[in-house]
Amino acid sequence: MDEIKAYCMKCKAERVVQNVTIVTMKNGRPAANGTCPVCGTKMFKFLPKGTVATPASGPATEVAPTTDQPAQ
Repeated sequence: MDEIKAYCMKCKAERVVQNVTIVTMKNGRPAANGTCPVCGTKMFKFLPKGTVATPASGPATEVAPTTDQPAQ
């Protein structure tokens, strides 16, 4: 995935997210957090299930999915 686009609620336009952080929700679904390049507002977007996203800009933080089983 080259760039992540999300809708900015303040600008009311779709923008490329800056400072992207990839997170995994409690239910295992990936999502992207970041900021709008124009106004600086926080942006959030759910990503398709099974997507391993690598953002083009900003620091990438990959959160490993949690398991209910103890480590062996």
